[in-house]
Formats: sequence, structure tokens, C-alpha cells
Amino acid sequence: MKMDYEFINSFKKPQVQNNWFLDLNPLSKLNIILILAIIPIVVKRWEVSVVIILFYFLIAAASSRLKQFSKVYVRLALLIGSLLFIMRAMFIPGEDVLMKIGFLTITQEGVDHGLQFATLVVAICGALVLYSVATQARDLMLVLEKKGVPHTATYVILSSLQSIIDLGNMSKLIMESQKARGIETEGKVTNRIKSFFPILGPLFLGAISNSEEKAIAMDARAFYAPGKNTHLRELRPVSLSEKSVLILINLVFVGFIVWRVVG
Repeated sequence: MKMDYEFINSFKKPQVQNNWFLDLNPLSKLNIILILAIIPIVVKRWEVSVVIILFYFLIAAASSRLKQFSKVYVRLALLIGSLLFIMRAMFIPGEDVLMKIGFLTITQEGVDHGLQFATLVVAICGALVLYSVATQARDLMLVLEKKGVPHTATYVILSSLQSIIDLGNMSKLIMESQKARGIETEGKVTNRIKSFFPILGPLFLGAISNSEEKAIAMDARAFYAPGKNTHLRELRPVSLSEKSVLILINLVFVGFIVWRVVG
């Protein structure tokens, strides 16, 4: 039997995606995105938050993740941003009255505060969404494990994230099965609520079954055996240029914070 040595040796090579941002170390990407998320908190101006949000889209486009990022982020931003803006605009008191709706008074101060707070929260959410679409969870867990985090902790985090995805896929499969049996799953809200409860039983049983399978697989792979773990996936080592750019970015950020505090 002829073995594919090229395929076998591919696991010994660093896993790259041939993109400057995607191939950055997960902790390097986390560092950069955290700085972008902190800047609107420090400045507290809606114009800066909007610029940061637009910068997220530029990074997503440069890393070939614009479609995935926009699909999640636009919905999240519209939902959270509009809700926070309306709540703040309606209930923040002020002197410059713009409009009265019954017992509610909309003021210019409320609108300004709502715009600033809504864009700030949306900018912070954008950092989380961008990092999630640009970084695989297993890569982040691998880096943390190599930094000294116990492999049991990284497995629990990774397994929890994967379980959420598995439950979502399983719920879609069960809903399709219910639809094939003639159960009404679309249309009115009452029909959707009625179709939701029958999927809970199979969903919970499937989750329990998956947990048992994972436990058996962990025992078969000697998960709790003492000794150093081996990995089938290797990441590209952090280059000198990447370290230099990160140091420069952090120095500029620290200088910016000092300037804001002193100024």
C-alpha cells in the first residue's frame, strides 16, 4: 500500500493561509484588535468610533473575510446600535428639547449621548466579531497551551465553543426533519413556538450522546496521561518583523494614552 508522504509531512509544516492578517499569531491579532477596541473607550467621541468601525471593514476586506464579517456584524450593529440609541435618546434628560412624545422628552443632550454610547458599544462588538472571523479557536487554544495554559483548560474552552456550533447544526437538522414529517415550522409566531418545543428532547439527547462519545475518545487518546502533548497542527513562528511592528504599535498606543491623560 502506497502512503501519501506529502500529506503526512504537511502536518509538520506551519499552517498558513497566505494572508498577512490571517497568518499573524493569534495573540498578535488579539493585541491589535484590543487596541482598536480600547481607542473609542479612551477618546469617547462618536466620530472616532465610526472611524474604527470603518477600519474593521478595511481589515476584513484585506483578510478576505469581508462577507463573513459583514453578515454577522451589520445585523448585530443595527440591532444593538439602534436599541441603545433609542433608549439613551429618550431617557437622558437635557435642556435643549427637540421633541415631545407623550410623557417622553427627546433632548439634544440625549441624542448626543445616545449616538456616542451606541457607536462605542458597536465598535467594541466589532472587535469581537472581527477576531472571531479572522482567528480559528483551535489556533488560539494551541498558542495559549504553548504559553503554559493547561491543556485541560484549553480543551474545555474549545469544546464549549464547538458544542455551540454542533447544537446549532443539530437544531437545524431536527427542524428539517420535522418539516419533512409535515409539522408546520414556518409562518406565524405561534406555529414557530409550537414547533420549537418538540426539538428540545432530541437536541438534549444528542448533546448527551456527543458528550459520551467525546469522553470515550479522550480516554482512547490518553488525554489525562502525564507527559508533553503532541499536536497535529503547527503555527508559523512569530517573525522578527511581526514582533517589531507589534512593539511599535504598542508604544504608539501607550504614548497616545499618556497624551490623553496628560492633555
